Amino acid sequence: MNKILRPSDAASIAAFLAPRSIAVIGAAPAEQRSIRGMLLRVLRRAGFTGPIAPVNPSYREVNGLPCYPAIAAVEFPIDLAIIALPAELVCDVVGQCAAAGVRAAIIISSGFAEESVAKAERQSRLSEIARRTGIRICGPNCEGFYNVGGRVAATFSAATEPLHPGAAQNATADRVAIVAQSGGLGFSLFSRGRAAGLEIGHVVTTGNECDLTAVDFIMHFAGDPDCAAIIAYLEEVRDFERFAVAAGKARAAGRPVIVIKNGRSEAGRRAAVAHTASDTGVAVDFDTMFAATGVIAVADPDDAVAAALGRLTNPVAAGRRVGIVTTAGGAGTVLSECLTEAGFNVPVLDQKLQARLRPTFPSYGSAANPIDVTAQGIFTGGVLQSLEVLLDGEEVDSVVLALSLSNDRSISLDVEALSALRSRRSKPVLIYSYTLLSPLAREALTAAGFAVFERARDLVVAMRALSTVGGDDHTRAFGGEAVAS
Repeated sequence: MNKILRPSDAASIAAFLAPRSIAVIGAAPAEQRSIRGMLLRVLRRAGFTGPIAPVNPSYREVNGLPCYPAIAAVEFPIDLAIIALPAELVCDVVGQCAAAGVRAAIIISSGFAEESVAKAERQSRLSEIARRTGIRICGPNCEGFYNVGGRVAATFSAATEPLHPGAAQNATADRVAIVAQSGGLGFSLFSRGRAAGLEIGHVVTTGNECDLTAVDFIMHFAGDPDCAAIIAYLEEVRDFERFAVAAGKARAAGRPVIVIKNGRSEAGRRAAVAHTASDTGVAVDFDTMFAATGVIAVADPDDAVAAALGRLTNPVAAGRRVGIVTTAGGAGTVLSECLTEAGFNVPVLDQKLQARLRPTFPSYGSAANPIDVTAQGIFTGGVLQSLEVLLDGEEVDSVVLALSLSNDRSISLDVEALSALRSRRSKPVLIYSYTLLSPLAREALTAAGFAVFERARDLVVAMRALSTVGGDDHTRAFGGEAVAS
């Protein structure tokens, strides 16, 4: 079991994420289509400004940089070593790094506890080196990390490529930290989050966790004033108590913790053991722990992104009463079903309130809730006037706008007026496009700070995240279940 971090250990994690110099051990030319060839290219393309030392006795130069035969031959101090070597060489090289004064290492290499009991001995040796020398180790069998603001892409992931020029703007400037025991899932969350309009500050992948663990990084980001929310992919939590402390620390700071916890099924448990040698534990233990600590549990990366997007672009809802304003009756029906099944209430509005709404849309619409302003409601002002009435009244706690936003030439909705209305009241306002969302609409609405969804499921997950308050109403956002503490 991992001990509670000492202050010096907390400082070492901060330093780990912001190295001043980096060695890439096992580096190869970028033209080699391999992980070792990707490492230098990704690191330099991200804009790292500190000195970089490729280390490989097979080369004198790699992509214009002097290449060193061993870590001991590097003439300047190294803060971080990225190691991509055959597994049988890794332990000795980590020992050499520690002897050379390297403060931290990322081990990309696989072939440790995830492979066999015999190979687990190698991993135990790495843990012993970390304890004995003080070098901090992330991995083995991980994909490294990306400190976006610090321009440190200590990874081979192609997900760090810059977004294309037409990509949507961010819906929020609040930064999200991603912590994952799977490299692929960690950077999947990164790319999906960016595409949805999230501002990502860090991605950290921990692999087999011979030293530093996902919980260590969750604890770090829970106290980071530049972090607004934490998304984690967990296959195993080795220290429940410490995780609870980290989650409580984040909750006290107003930082939601959103967790994809896999290994609930027998097949999932087998996959986790083969992937990162993780003992996934008993699902009910995690449900209980998440409920007690206010963690938002989700099923997959899409759900995690939806939960974060909803939470960071809206105030927390005061309750579960939802008002729906739609330009298509069918979309209102679908949302009503989905929200009701998820434990929300779509109440019939007061008759006096309905009477106020009816003049704003054709007679064949409905003011009951869902408020069906019909397609004409966009042009008659029915959408905005209905939103205004729902925001100003006390009948609902949040509002969903269901619109057709597929036009790639213009947006019939007045986004500026919509933003002004939302700013008047502290209620969540989420947008669902029942047609495929055009890039133009996504960009305009995310730039204005709205969470926009194309799937009803994603909207429901976001709504659930907005109804989770400090552990008093923990919700498991999958399988149609709501688990209340």
